[in-house]
Amino acid sequence: MAAKISEEESQQLLRTIEMFEAIAEHQTDDYQSLEILKEAYTKLDRKAEACAVSKRLAKAYIKVGQISQAVLEYEGLAQEYPNDGEVTTALAQLETQTTPTSGTSAPPLAENSKPTQAPAGVPAGVRPVSVFRARPEDGDLALSQLLVAEKVITTQAVEPLLEKLRTMRQASGDSTEPLSIIPLLVAEQLAKLDDLLMVLIEKSRLPFMPLGIYDADREIVRQVPQDICWQHCLVPFDVISRSILLATANPFDQAARKQVEAMLDLHVFWFVSPPADIVAVLRRAYGLDNKKPAGLT
Repeated sequence: MAAKISEEESQQLLRTIEMFEAIAEHQTDDYQSLEILKEAYTKLDRKAEACAVSKRLAKAYIKVGQISQAVLEYEGLAQEYPNDGEVTTALAQLETQTTPTSGTSAPPLAENSKPTQAPAGVPAGVRPVSVFRARPEDGDLALSQLLVAEKVITTQAVEPLLEKLRTMRQASGDSTEPLSIIPLLVAEQLAKLDDLLMVLIEKSRLPFMPLGIYDADREIVRQVPQDICWQHCLVPFDVISRSILLATANPFDQAARKQVEAMLDLHVFWFVSPPADIVAVLRRAYGLDNKKPAGLT
């Protein structure tokens, strides 16, 4: 039996469903959005919809090559719906792809896909901040190298902007301005924002989140330390059951992503969002709307 939820939480889940159904409709292999939809429908005790989404999720796993995850999804459905012919057939078809041969075994799940228990004294959903601190400059460099490799920009054009970004970070200290190379490229007319976002989405294989129209709760935004959000231009924007959703302007800032995931005792799902949308969410959460942000538009 589904746990009883408040009217407010129910309304939030319905808004989440509306948002992610639209995303999943246009990005059919976006398993992250489908996982979120499945959780939302399950929490609302809408079993038929949860079952339908679970089947879509299994098919999405197959499309991206995560066969073991697809099998797990179908096995869960088979336990709950043993007479479902579609599920039985799909499992039979996948058996030949997952039967281990001598000396081989199925690949393990990604470490960040499984939450671990938080130590005593730490608030639920948050782990102690690691001693390791990701350097935003490393993320800037990784992103610029990708854009150069994709021939979106040239090395000669990006080097002055990387230096400018380093200077901005040094000048800002712990100020409340998220920083990203993307708006600098747009401001210098070296690339269009839509083209940059398209490259990020295609190469990272992360779904796009129109964060500007998402009603993010300020308490959720504050799940990640503000200096990390500002320096790496990322923000948590929703929590659904045991999952937390984060938007980033640089999905190739791997060190920052690992640092954030290490802090959270939740399943972490990443999305790509424009820097300006991330800025707006952060500024609302920290009451900075009366101050005009510099450098990000």
